[in-house]
This record gives sequence, C-alpha cells and structure tokens, in this order.
Amino acid sequence: MKIAAVVLLALIAVTAGAQDMAGHYYLHGVMEVGSEMVLKPDGNFEWELEYGAADYWAKGTWQRDGDAVVLHSTGKQEEPFRLLRSEAGKPGQICVFVLGKNGKGVEHIDAHLLTGGEPQDVETDSDGAAVLPDDPKAKAVVLEVEVYDVKAGPFKLDPGKKDYYFEINGDAITQVLFNDERLAIDGTALIMKRDPKYPMRYERE
Repeated sequence: MKIAAVVLLALIAVTAGAQDMAGHYYLHGVMEVGSEMVLKPDGNFEWELEYGAADYWAKGTWQRDGDAVVLHSTGKQEEPFRLLRSEAGKPGQICVFVLGKNGKGVEHIDAHLLTGGEPQDVETDSDGAAVLPDDPKAKAVVLEVEVYDVKAGPFKLDPGKKDYYFEINGDAITQVLFNDERLAIDGTALIMKRDPKYPMRYERE
C-alpha cells in the first residue's frame, strides 16, 4: 500500500507540474516576427508564427520533461506539389497550371523551365497558369514558392505533352514539424532554440 501511495503521489506531482505550464504564450523581443503558442491542459498544443508575408503553424502534443517542455507534431512530411496530369496542349508553348485542393488556380508560383542552359522563369497568373515558350531542349520544370523558400522538382517533361497540371499542398509548405522539440523553462517563460544563434523567448500571459 505504501508503494502504491508513493507512485500515486509521484503521478500527481508530474501532472501538477505539467498543468502549471499550460497557458497562452507570446513571442517577445524579436522584431518583425509575431508568434504565439497555446499549451492546452489536455496535452495538445497549437503554434503560429508570422514573418513578413509567410505564415507558419504547428499542432500536436506536449509534455513536461524536467526543466523543459517537449513538443511533438502530429503531422507528417509531405511533398509541396504533385503532378495531377499532363495533356497534349497547344504547339509552341509549354503551360504549367498550379491548382489548389479546391481546383482553383493559385497565383504567384514561380515555374522554372530547365533546358540545359539558363532556365526560363514565369510566375503563375490569377488563373494559376504559367505560359512558357516551347523549347525542344526543355527537360523538366521546377516549381518555387519564394516567400517560403520552397522548391519542388525537377518534374520531368514528356516531349509529347505541353500542358502540365500540378496540385499545391499548402499544409506541406506552411506546417512546421516539431520532433521532440525541447523548450527550456525559464520561470514562467519558454525558450525555443531551433536556431541556437537566435533563441526565441515565449512569455506566458
């Protein structure tokens, strides 16, 4: 009975320690970056970060481990683009279409046509289309989302096809995957050290 009581008290102490860290945290002391994190009492977390035109997010579970809070995302690594289909298209041009999961075109995606020399670059328009002049040396296309520093490909081209339809996976681009990410506990604050040169301090409010 005494052993059971000791174990029970230890479990209560661990649970209480974790509950003490639950709350809403905001990033402090970093210019031009906004970020917040919510540690929920049920062991789940949500995290968001805004930097310029880029928005990042993460969801998953958290737990206290000694002098740290450990985050683990529930998502998985996925490719930012996938080729849906290719069609014969029109002679004289190569057209790259980028579509969202709703089937609508996505603008401001850079398409780079690789020909063995200098690549030809075109940005998708409001319909999600990037029209490039046909080139007999065209070998592949690379897709880029510059604001997120994401490049995908090269996707090999079929000499008999001129239209290529891709689907963009926004979650794969904007989601941050935390794999046992340790945040040091400093009083009521949490310190994230993904980049050791620039630790990020989150204050609970």
